[in-house]
Amino acid sequence: MQSAPHSLFKVDIPRGFFAGILEAGFSIFVLLIAIRFFDAPHYCKAIIASGSPIGLMLSPVLLSVWGNAQVSEPRKCSILMVICSGFIFLASLGSHVIWFTLCILFAQICLSQIPSLMIRVYSELYSKKERGFRLSISLVLSTLGGMLSSYVLGKYLDIKEADPRIALWTLSCSALFCACFHFFMPKLKIETKKTSRFVRLSNLFKIPNDDRLFLRILIAWMILGFGVIMTFPLRIEYLANKDGLNFSNEQIALIGVSIFFICKVLSVLLCGKIFDRVHFMHFRIVLNLIMLMAILVYFNSTTFLGVAIGTAIAGIGTGGANIAWNLWVTKLAPRGKESDYMGVHLFLTGIRGSTAPFLGYILIEPLGYSGVSILSSILILFATLIFFTTITHPRFSTSSTNENITIS
Repeated sequence: MQSAPHSLFKVDIPRGFFAGILEAGFSIFVLLIAIRFFDAPHYCKAIIASGSPIGLMLSPVLLSVWGNAQVSEPRKCSILMVICSGFIFLASLGSHVIWFTLCILFAQICLSQIPSLMIRVYSELYSKKERGFRLSISLVLSTLGGMLSSYVLGKYLDIKEADPRIALWTLSCSALFCACFHFFMPKLKIETKKTSRFVRLSNLFKIPNDDRLFLRILIAWMILGFGVIMTFPLRIEYLANKDGLNFSNEQIALIGVSIFFICKVLSVLLCGKIFDRVHFMHFRIVLNLIMLMAILVYFNSTTFLGVAIGTAIAGIGTGGANIAWNLWVTKLAPRGKESDYMGVHLFLTGIRGSTAPFLGYILIEPLGYSGVSILSSILILFATLIFFTTITHPRFSTSSTNENITIS
């Protein structure tokens, strides 16, 4: 009989492949469809770019609704992915930009609930010494899925008679496959202790107030997030619009996904092992500096080669950042509290993620792409200085465990 960690690993790898198709679709192609097939106004593009962060912000509320339901986390993920698939399919049926925008928004809200559910799965079934590495393998498959789908869909959407519904149906089917793999993951023991919805929501304020180290890191992560996230939708704008570089769909897919994901794969494999072995704050600070460099190079380049170099650097930084974002609370939270800590982290991620894209679009008019990149870099540098103040804290020692953490 296979062990639970091996059973989880076996289904999480193929799930990662189809999750990568969804990631590429939501980060590249839904925006591309909105820009080139619907001629969407800025507010619609900003809503689409904010869909996942809005879902993260709603995560504690939505999860508290069925927090006491006698359903294991993997099954909850499966249900959410079926709903996500349905909304993507509905988006393909409409011809109005508002319908498209709302359906994609709801699909992303469903998808963004997965990390807060999966953090308990990874924490319970994977040991501390293997979490980063095992997750990195899943992320590699995610990257490969994104690369393959982006190249094929990018070439297809360049065809004059291309039908954007094909891309949306591809994403819808990928969500269904993810739902199947979540369904077959090992079940976790369902908590018998009932917790009121009010108590679950009050943790958003109680945990940071009680854990001041956590609060300091959340503040730094908030500043970092604004600096990075406000550039996300502008990356596609810079490549696609006539005011930017006006590249073809195939060129955008090559830069925005293929080059990015190749570098991300290499980074994920390396960073998955590094995460399990090094001081977390050293890891986070290096990633910050890499992202700072990537943004400056990308938005201050006027050639395909220059933007490709910026994209490659961003891929390296993002590979490690994905692992850090998904697992960092396991380095800090007391055992059994990982989901609560992750809920707070997701809520704040949602706030910055849902507002930062709008900020990016607002600032692009007075500052231009270069000016926004400089402002972004200043925010990242400021956040890095705050992260630096936590380096000496014993809770981030590589020899410490979250089973005997003393909150301070």
